[in-house]
Amino acid sequence: MSQLLVLGLMLTCAMLPFVLMTKLMREGQSGLALTIISVIGATLVIFIYASGRPFGVDPIFAMTVAMLACVPALLGCIAGALLGWLLRRQDDRKV
Repeated sequence: MSQLLVLGLMLTCAMLPFVLMTKLMREGQSGLALTIISVIGATLVIFIYASGRPFGVDPIFAMTVAMLACVPALLGCIAGALLGWLLRRQDDRKV
């Protein structure tokens, strides 16, 4: 049962940014999309740093958040931004 919860958490963390990035990039709001990707990437780096050094965060919690939430979110953001950019190019060619 816990494996399904982990999979559901990872899928949710990946799909929400994917849909958001696709929408933002297709609308042409690439600055906001890049800001969101940067914040998620910075969160990933901070938690990975906290997992190996005394940073005030439990190392196991830091690695768990980094691997179960931040990595799927970052991958979803990148994939969504790429899809949104491709759809935007396709929309621009039609007009």
